[in-house]
Amino acid sequence: MPYLFVGVGQCGGAIIDAAFYDEVMFRIAVPVAINSATLDLQTLKNLGREHWVGMSRDRGFIPGTMTGFEHFVSGGYGKNRSKAEEDALRFRDNLREIIADRVKVDESSGIGVPVAFVAFALGGGTGSGAGPVVAGVLREMGIPVIAIVVLPATHEGGLTAKNAVESLNVLIEHVDSVILVDNQRLAYAESAESLFQRYNEYVARSIRDILIGTVIERVDPSQYEGYAPVIDLKDMIAATSFSFGKRTRPGFAALGRASERTRNFLHYIFPFGGYREIDVISLLYRSFMKLTVAELRPEHAEKNLVLLRIPPVYLTKRGRINTSMAKQVMEEHSRLGETHFGVALTKRNLATATVLLTYRPNQISRLRTLSQLASQYKDISLRVLEEYEKDFLESEAGV
Repeated sequence: MPYLFVGVGQCGGAIIDAAFYDEVMFRIAVPVAINSATLDLQTLKNLGREHWVGMSRDRGFIPGTMTGFEHFVSGGYGKNRSKAEEDALRFRDNLREIIADRVKVDESSGIGVPVAFVAFALGGGTGSGAGPVVAGVLREMGIPVIAIVVLPATHEGGLTAKNAVESLNVLIEHVDSVILVDNQRLAYAESAESLFQRYNEYVARSIRDILIGTVIERVDPSQYEGYAPVIDLKDMIAATSFSFGKRTRPGFAALGRASERTRNFLHYIFPFGGYREIDVISLLYRSFMKLTVAELRPEHAEKNLVLLRIPPVYLTKRGRINTSMAKQVMEEHSRLGETHFGVALTKRNLATATVLLTYRPNQISRLRTLSQLASQYKDISLRVLEEYEKDFLESEAGV
């Protein structure tokens, strides 16, 4: 069965659209872009109308190929998160039907989508309001859900912080994992607005690496000497969630990715030239420097996942990289001693390391800042900051 990628709102749609820049993605996953404004959908470069779902205040969720689509899907919600949530809940049965049709799932058969990714911004209206509803519908369909959510920057103000806190409070009840993307990383850059597209592409490329690497480029360890481990998306969920007895909660993870060319540019002109030596440890540390959340220390992560995508020569005796040492580095960056380490093969002349570092909510200062900003706007707080710590303390005490 195909994987599912759902982008809700302008930001979520942009991330999913960027993920499907690579045509290979269409072979293994189904994209869906949900928006309440046709103009936002028309900016998508890789997803045509057949992948659009409009959110109409009067008709609910409608396919992009429907006659009169632009007329019914025109208004948007601005930053009115509560209204978007209300409308999404009102038409949730309609949403469920559309999703089942897109992925060709017969729920009675018990065969479903292996994993769904849901991407949206937490500070706006459509995404922060409808995104958790979409996640809830997918969870009811028996589909594991990984949320990719974008935190508003501090300067975006109290209303966006309020939306983010309210949305996260709902979301954590409906997902297996939360991957955080932080607009604060761009807050001090000149022309930050122009960097959002590149930022979305970076996030999309990281997720795409993990999916393609675990689904299409899987290593057969029996064909290689040494350490060539294999991971899948179940490892991704395990690496980004916490278990408390019989109960599990989503973790809060940051993405990082670094790459290095394995052959020089002359190789593309002349059909000779060997592969460069790759310092995989350096590659890992560079990925730590590019985490998608500001003010995080890699060594404070509770657990983690890493996927190396490398040409096959680096698993042979002639060009072998030290995967055992790389795994040890990741274990040293896990307070729980839990790392999910995998290797995938690529035909590209590029070596990449994609990491997910998972934290408790109260370890992430950006979540505390948003909670404080939201409380100034309204009497509201990010309850997971307290609830998770209670769960951890009880777990450590054996309660």
